[in-house]
Amino acid sequence: MTGPSAPHHRHDAPHGRPWTVRVAAWSAAHRWPVLVGWFVLTIGVFGVNLAAGGIRTVGATGGPGGSTTESERAYQVFDQAGTPDPHETMTIVVTSPSLQATAAPFRSAVEDILGRLKAATAEVQGTTGPAFRQLVDPYAAPPQAGLIAPDLTGVRIEGEIGGDDAVVETRTEAIAPVITAIKAAYPSYAIHAVANTLTNDQINTLVNEDLDGALKISLPATFLILLIAFGAIVAAIVPLILAVTALLAAFGLLGLYSQAVGAVSPYATQLVVLIGLAVAVDYSLFMVTRFRAERRAGREVEAAIETASATAGRAVFFSGLAVMISVAGLFILPDTLFRSMALGTISVIAVAVLGSLTFLPALLAILGDRVDRGRVPVLGRPRPAGGGAWARLVEAVVHRPIISALGAAAVLLILAGPVTHLRLGNSDVTSFPESIDGVQAIEVLQAHWPAGTILSLDVVVTDATAPATKSAIAMLQQRGLQVAGLSGPATVTPSGDGTVAMVSFVMSGTENDPANWQAVRDMRTTVVPQALAQAPGAAAYVTGNAAVSLDQTQVFTDGMVKIFIFVLGLSFLLLLVVFRSLVIPLKAIVLNLLSTGAAYGVLVLVFQDGFLGGPLGVRPSEVIQNWVPVFVFTILFGLSMDYEVFILTRVKEWHDGGLDTHRAVARGIAMTAGTVTSAAAIMVVVFAVFVTLRLVIIRELGLGLAVAVFLDATVIRAILLPASMRLLGEWNWYLPRFLRWLPRITIETPARPETSSSGPHATA
Repeated sequence: MTGPSAPHHRHDAPHGRPWTVRVAAWSAAHRWPVLVGWFVLTIGVFGVNLAAGGIRTVGATGGPGGSTTESERAYQVFDQAGTPDPHETMTIVVTSPSLQATAAPFRSAVEDILGRLKAATAEVQGTTGPAFRQLVDPYAAPPQAGLIAPDLTGVRIEGEIGGDDAVVETRTEAIAPVITAIKAAYPSYAIHAVANTLTNDQINTLVNEDLDGALKISLPATFLILLIAFGAIVAAIVPLILAVTALLAAFGLLGLYSQAVGAVSPYATQLVVLIGLAVAVDYSLFMVTRFRAERRAGREVEAAIETASATAGRAVFFSGLAVMISVAGLFILPDTLFRSMALGTISVIAVAVLGSLTFLPALLAILGDRVDRGRVPVLGRPRPAGGGAWARLVEAVVHRPIISALGAAAVLLILAGPVTHLRLGNSDVTSFPESIDGVQAIEVLQAHWPAGTILSLDVVVTDATAPATKSAIAMLQQRGLQVAGLSGPATVTPSGDGTVAMVSFVMSGTENDPANWQAVRDMRTTVVPQALAQAPGAAAYVTGNAAVSLDQTQVFTDGMVKIFIFVLGLSFLLLLVVFRSLVIPLKAIVLNLLSTGAAYGVLVLVFQDGFLGGPLGVRPSEVIQNWVPVFVFTILFGLSMDYEVFILTRVKEWHDGGLDTHRAVARGIAMTAGTVTSAAAIMVVVFAVFVTLRLVIIRELGLGLAVAVFLDATVIRAILLPASMRLLGEWNWYLPRFLRWLPRITIETPARPETSSSGPHATA
């Protein structure tokens, strides 16, 4: 295909050295102070964070929050009017597979369990007293309380733990071993407890265990891939040193933020490990690979470091900046906890980029050729760049571009098919592993108390002391019970100063049930307006579990459009300026959207439809966590920018050096294929490890990113990219006359393809 002629702009060396080279040269010249300073800085920040109290997180079951939705506003209004009686409710469920709740032995067991719970004590502010403020005997409670299961399989013991959050935490810590002892004393009964603090403590323990487990798997697996890529033990260890120190620094920064500004999402730490380990190793891989290639080409150590920084270092800086700006698009969403997740991700990427430009040059200056120590037989032999299986595949693709493009696009569209029934929601506590006692308690409650026991729909009403509002509240109690899925008794809880009232209904099902979301809408659009029609001075806000899930999901679905525009617009502008082409950024956006759609489709297929659920240990869910697709999109676009820049700068370099588009594409992609493959393999392995963890939200994120990166590095970069560039020919470099004022930005300098035998991204 022919197109408009494109001038061949050679990238002559600019006047003066790029700043990345100056930083690298300074770091190499002051290698030991830089090395020591790096460890002092990264480990020191982590140590200061530990001394300040570590990372302060909110409860894992609450999900991101801090937005200005109606459900959030309801709780704010009620709390501002004064909490009348701070406490937390704990539900202890007792069931038996063989005895009915009315049987004498069952009643005797419950009586003893009640006695043990009443005897539980806790020391609060130097005073020892009962851990529970109140315990309700299910046999003494009125039938309408519903503490005995309708099928007579079990009972609920409702307990109140008085005090603010800190006091409740202290008392819960005293209650936990008592419940463990009760379970041991009655092995023939199923006894489970659920409460916000107790269950969140169990989940946080699981999160920490999963983090340790993820690192125990990820680090050895990453080392093995690096060993295959480099063929030398020392070279394989270098990226891991940067990765571990970057993680420590990011944990420290996140912890200090949580102490100084506000508690962060418990998933923020998981994201730091998930993204940080992948990008830190990735950036090191490119830098070390280029350094070794330059040494093999005969350059001195200092010159090799400078060249690596002028080429791979500049590309790392650009790519890291692109990822951070893409993730910064998440700040568009009005959700403080979600922003803390974005902040943790940006922090670890920033530290990884800084380390690539300072720590790595210093370490490479110290090691020199010793970076090749510990060569592994077979793996350690020099391998020429531009050959092998990837080169043959790319050559085949550019010779049959139409068939290749159609086939690859068909695969991605088929994978994206399930996205048509994607349903977003807020993963509730039942999405956590069944090993958590609170999850088992809720599942038992849902199975044996179908009218509902845990979920509630609450209506917060202001001006509650006015006679007209009191009448409206009474009407609301009656009409609310006519809404499908709601049951009574409808209780009214006054605020501390009595000016606000909370009307609560029991809700069946789960917080993501479409029927429950419809009940929330019915209350907001019909029941509440009708009930408050005669109380003009009052305002009402509908909240509760399902309302929070509905509102938070709406925040993400509404914000997704803005984020897409932000990230796509940014990607377009960056690629437009870098490659001085209108076609390349448009094509990159289309290709990235294809891989994103395929990743979304696989998420639905596995987590909603249950495909491969058995082998993966996944329980099908009715929804995908509402923020996961947004995060997958932003992270993928940032990471794919790495491959786009690394590959296309090499293609453009060969094209500007005189090759036609056909040969430049084949040569450029073949030269970069080895390093890109290794980098992608590391990311896929790191992300895939998170699919093996127990938190379903992190598993969704890990699978989405693993699939997206795998498809991006294989189907997109090895097939669709060369096929589309071959079909477009010289049109790839088309830039309208009215845009030729754009500045020229060289990502990698100097570039002399005609004299480089190894290529800038040659694999070791």
